[in-house]
Amino acid sequence: MKPFLFFLRLSALLDSLLLSYPILAILEVSLTGQLVTASSLARLGILLLAGALGAFAGWLLDRIKHPPIRAVTFLLAALPAVVFSGACWFLLEKTIFNGALIVLCLVFYAVGMFFATHPFDELIGTSFLSFTMIAYSLAAIIVWFCGSYFGMACDLVLLIICFLTFTLLYAIINNQANIERLMGRRHYSLAMLPVGMRRYNLLLICAGFVLVVLGLLFQKPIWHIVKFGFQVLASFLYIFVLFFRFIIWLLARPAQPDKPLPQVSDLPVFGQAQEAAATPFINVLFQWLALLLILLLLFCMRRQIWAAVQKTASAVWRLLKSLFSRPGKKKPMSTSSQYYVDTIEDLERGTEENLTAQEALSSFRAWRRQCRDFLEKPQEAGSLQEGYLLILSWLRLRGAPLSPADTTLEILNKSLTRMPESPFIQVTESYNMVYYGEMPLRNGDYESLVQTLRVLMQSK
Repeated sequence: MKPFLFFLRLSALLDSLLLSYPILAILEVSLTGQLVTASSLARLGILLLAGALGAFAGWLLDRIKHPPIRAVTFLLAALPAVVFSGACWFLLEKTIFNGALIVLCLVFYAVGMFFATHPFDELIGTSFLSFTMIAYSLAAIIVWFCGSYFGMACDLVLLIICFLTFTLLYAIINNQANIERLMGRRHYSLAMLPVGMRRYNLLLICAGFVLVVLGLLFQKPIWHIVKFGFQVLASFLYIFVLFFRFIIWLLARPAQPDKPLPQVSDLPVFGQAQEAAATPFINVLFQWLALLLILLLLFCMRRQIWAAVQKTASAVWRLLKSLFSRPGKKKPMSTSSQYYVDTIEDLERGTEENLTAQEALSSFRAWRRQCRDFLEKPQEAGSLQEGYLLILSWLRLRGAPLSPADTTLEILNKSLTRMPESPFIQVTESYNMVYYGEMPLRNGDYESLVQTLRVLMQSK
């Protein structure tokens, strides 16, 4: 099993076993009258251990090639559960709550065993999410009610941590299950998905989870920051309101009658005391406001103004240069600098020997001869690519509509109807890993290539 698929199955198992804590919390509050994080964490560890033991036992029984009769299989499956329950009963205190804990261990032992024999995308579905959300909500309400109205010592920290962990694991599993379902419609495998895409999805989900956790842990600082921002905005609005009221107050003042213009004979003589003309304050205020708006407009449009000045200067310079320069030959304009040229990556690119060999494969007889020569040669670094080119030549001889722009997944999809029984899926996966430099060639990759070529040689 691939490491990533093993991680998904392990995450799905842990996500299903986290359903045990709401039941455990309700039993602990109702039977002991308290909910302490330290003791609850130890009991949750016992339940998780029981579920993991059940999953391991189910995996071992599922891998038996010749299983015994049902009675013997049932005894083999029940033996670890009995030993584990007896050890817990011997080590724990003999109380009603510990008896209920052992019963829960047996239940989740069966859940883990059932989980080991079924795909995770069938078990971790929408109904599982709804049932778990109801269980956690009911446990939170019961614990809060017992702590508020009955004065019990109830700590909700572990319940919140388990719920957040369940949400994170469910988001990861649901995302990967949807990807596998979409790829399965085109007969692809989840292991053929590029590693970078899987990592990007995981990082995106984990980033959202971290933001939610930070929001829950730092509620007060975040609220103080938001409150400070609203206060700053309110202060700006208050200053605007004050300025608007000041403008209204100036406009509402009684207007003073205009003074008659002085006559020439009434003008003051040079050297005598001059009388300054009184300018209304509202005119000065509007003049400064207009000047401020003009400066603000120029500052906002500084980039456009500078670009217009540059274009004007460039146009004037070109005009002067055309007027005072001699006519000469124009250089041809390079099309590659103005237009985007798309290139197609050909999967069959290689050396001249490979290209010559591909051109010579015009019949099945020539292809079989070339294939026998390839199988007799020792394994080299370029053997995987050369064998992959032989498979593509066989597909073309079979009439497969291949084009240079086809990706490896598209080639695989077109080949499923022509060679469904060959291990070409493993060959494509190995070719992707080696061709794009994700990992070196493994031992089993060359064997799957040889097996595929042998199947193709035997086909008629």
